[in-house]
Amino acid sequence: MSKTQVIDYLEEKGIIEKGKADKLRVEMVKSGKTEDLVLEGDSSIKETDVVQAKAEIFNIPFVDLTNKDVPESLLSEVDAKMLQKFKAIPFEKTNSTVKIAMINPFDIQAIQALQTQYPAGTKIKVYIATSDGINLQMGRKLGDVITSEVSEAVEDVGPRVTDLDEEDTGSLEDDSLQNAPVARIVNSILQYAIKSKASDIHIEPMEKKLRVRFRIHGVMSEKLSLPKHLTSAVVSRVKIMSDLKIDEKRIPQDGRFQVRSSNFKVDVRVSTMPSIYGEKVVMRLLETSVGVPALETTGMRGSAYKTYEQGIRATEGIILITGPTGSGKTRTLAGTLDKINTPDVNIMTLENPVEIRIPGVTQVQINPAAGLTFAKALRSVLRQDPDKIMVGEIRDTETAELAVEASLTGHLVLATLHTNSAAAAIPRMLEMGIEPYLLSATLKIAVAQRLPRRICSHCHEPYKATEAEISDINKVLAPIPGFELFDYAEKMCKMEPSSRKGVPSPNMKCPETDSTGKKIIYLYRGKGCDRCNGTGYQGRVGIFEVLRINEKIVQLMMNSRPASEIHDEAVKNGMISMRQDGYLKALEGITTIEEILRVSRD
Repeated sequence: MSKTQVIDYLEEKGIIEKGKADKLRVEMVKSGKTEDLVLEGDSSIKETDVVQAKAEIFNIPFVDLTNKDVPESLLSEVDAKMLQKFKAIPFEKTNSTVKIAMINPFDIQAIQALQTQYPAGTKIKVYIATSDGINLQMGRKLGDVITSEVSEAVEDVGPRVTDLDEEDTGSLEDDSLQNAPVARIVNSILQYAIKSKASDIHIEPMEKKLRVRFRIHGVMSEKLSLPKHLTSAVVSRVKIMSDLKIDEKRIPQDGRFQVRSSNFKVDVRVSTMPSIYGEKVVMRLLETSVGVPALETTGMRGSAYKTYEQGIRATEGIILITGPTGSGKTRTLAGTLDKINTPDVNIMTLENPVEIRIPGVTQVQINPAAGLTFAKALRSVLRQDPDKIMVGEIRDTETAELAVEASLTGHLVLATLHTNSAAAAIPRMLEMGIEPYLLSATLKIAVAQRLPRRICSHCHEPYKATEAEISDINKVLAPIPGFELFDYAEKMCKMEPSSRKGVPSPNMKCPETDSTGKKIIYLYRGKGCDRCNGTGYQGRVGIFEVLRINEKIVQLMMNSRPASEIHDEAVKNGMISMRQDGYLKALEGITTIEEILRVSRD
């Protein structure tokens, strides 16, 4: 079997182009990664295509679990933890044969272990399935398992006899907590959060309970409620895992630890904060094995993508990516660096933390506690002969000045900034003390972005837009030259499904004209299903505005004009605003108007 058998198959069947296949083979040689890891790291290749290719190559039957109704009785026959460990789902049973779907059907030890769960004489027939299908079926079982484990652990903790020791958990040793029910509670919370693809866990003491909330696809939801008396013990457990001082409760603390779930690792950043009811803990989950996202998959497109790509090909200047925390800036920058990363270019990054590993790029972890700040690291990086530099965040005058200095000396500097719009990046840099003439000479492009949720592709449905919605859409999109709502909706509907990148469903509803001549436009929503936990959304997509610096904007910059004037001038010059980009994506069935209004502003 050749090392690139699956890649060869995908190329032969026309699923990937020859150029893409060659690039994947080169990456295997350069990085030393297996074929599976290289394919997993390329977000433009569908997992279903890879799995079906393996099924054909190795003559293993494929099963699509995403639309399969697996009986609860089959799942309950096997220990849930074993199913999680081996990523296996029994989905059908006939007489003495059990059909089991697995991500890795070549794991003989796993098959032998599963065999022990059934009576003697039972035959196991192994199928291959996608991780999405496995995780979907696992999720239906996992929620009950986690809730059960937490409930059992809470019962094991037992009632508190007195509140005198409420604040005395600082004397607990690591060994005493390792096997304690509290440790099981924290582990279960982490496990459920990882399976749910949560980005953050909030453990919040309230007046009468301890609330646990997850942020999933940017939206907070309550997942668990624990007895109030467990607050100190749960917080202490997290502190021990993060190597924080458990007896210090008066000031905020920051820490981190790493957990392993299945076959990947997750970095957990921890922040504690004293509140009136006890210490609040927020944990941010960062999967270390995530591949580098392709810039084309972020949601940036059209004239915005063309303008941005021209900017990142420059040899000098500053490009700013703006937006609040959690708006996808890091993924956009990672995709950007991957696109411009060639053997003849020296790229260095300064990040806190390093979230996405990029092969061939020197990435530096900022460590303020050790004195390695963005400004200090940037000074040292300039002595490392870089061509392009990425600064994780410009947060002070010193870093801003060094970024400008680096761009003036022939480097391309990419950086993030916390502002609400692309235009607002200019007054923000001026407020940091950068002279207008220096900023106008160095700043090339400012980008702003947000991450609205995608409509779930499994319960995607059209509905007739109301007159109020049509009026609102026309008002927002009218400034786009040549835009006409009915024509645009009709054009998108008649476009070949393969050409409509990013649209969850190829079954778009074309606009109509009723008997009275009234034009009917269709929008889209998710009905809610098992795949999206009834929310109607699954995953997220970026909406962007890309502001290119021209002579008129330079004049506004030199006169220190407000962000609103700069934004209006950029729109006159052809910039598509975030709100407009979002509304266009709503018309195309990617997201909803409600999501765009939630994440964007005028």
